[in-house]
Amino acid sequence: MIAIPLDNKDATTISTLYGQAPYFALLDEVGGSFTVLENSACGNGVKGVEFLKSKGIDGTVFYHMGEGLYKMYAQDGVSVFSVQKELMSLDKIFLSLQKEELVKLDKSNYKELLDAGVCESKCGC
Repeated sequence: MIAIPLDNKDATTISTLYGQAPYFALLDEVGGSFTVLENSACGNGVKGVEFLKSKGIDGTVFYHMGEGLYKMYAQDGVSVFSVQKELMSLDKIFLSLQKEELVKLDKSNYKELLDAGVCESKCGC
């Protein structure tokens, strides 16, 4: 399962937010289906990571993410992928994952792909 932040429960495009995202799509990497969960830890990125890991995710995709959240995922072997500031649809994310087109973060590239916390007055928890 791949976690993708969403701005609302009906969104079909990745949110620019991560820890402040009010919903997450859990994408089935094999079939492409997804379910949407309310982010019960919205506004608290650390608790959000714990919440998503408790749902059994093995990967996540982000538009903006900070180093602390990335390191929490990396220490538990959860794959983290960047859309490189492209507002991708869930369908495009699924296809990009299948084709291995999204950039997977690792020790050699994570510092250049991550951001400081970003809210831009769009926070909607």
